[in-house]
Order: sequence, then C-alpha cells, then structure tokens
Amino acid sequence: MTQANTQRRNVIVDRKNPWNNPGYSPRQFNALARRRFLKARRLYHLARVQGEPTEAQIAMARSMAMFEWGALAGEHEGTLASLREAREHRRLLLRVLEDFENSLQSPSGRVGKRLAGLHDRFGAPR
Repeated sequence: MTQANTQRRNVIVDRKNPWNNPGYSPRQFNALARRRFLKARRLYHLARVQGEPTEAQIAMARSMAMFEWGALAGEHEGTLASLREAREHRRLLLRVLEDFENSLQSPSGRVGKRLAGLHDRFGAPR
C-alpha cells in the first residue's frame, strides 16, 4: 500500500459520516457532492453548539457551509474570476464564522465585558 493510500485511510474516519472529519473536502463538484458537503458542514458546525441551537445559529451554520462550498468550487475551477469569487466567499465565511463563535460564548461573559467597559468610561454606579 502506498503512503498516499495510508494517509487517506487515516484521514477519513468514517465514510458514512464525513461530518466527523472537519477536513472533509469533495473530490467532485456536482449536485450530489454539494448536497452531501452542505449537510456534513452544517452538522459539523451545529455539533459545536451546546444545547439546542438558536435560529440565528442554524442560519449561520447554513451560510458558512454555502460560503465554504462556493470557495472550494471556485478554487477548483481555477480561472481568475472564479479565484476572485473564492476569495470573496472565504472573506464572508470568516465574518460569519466570527459571529458564530461569538454566539457560542455564554451571554454572562459578554455582559460582564460590556459592563466593565461602561464602568471604565463613566465610573461605577453610586
């Protein structure tokens, strides 16, 4: 068995559940691969949410999966225009990912930081 085959076997943990592998990337870009990829990435992101995901988190997970698919498809095509589109998809993906990460933090931690900032600016309440 070649080294590439052993590396591939070690990377893919379970072929029926590719969402267990965050490095999952499609080899073909067709409708079936798109559907599988979007489902896998959406489930991967939603698995990071503790408890029941909110509507906003579900929408962000769906958007992140779409942006990542668009970036991979653009990079696969390889033309100058498609690479520009892929770069834009990556930029938007990072913005939505930052919002998603912020939504994973506990609300008490965010409120504490905000109050600390107000107390620093205006002084403690009397």
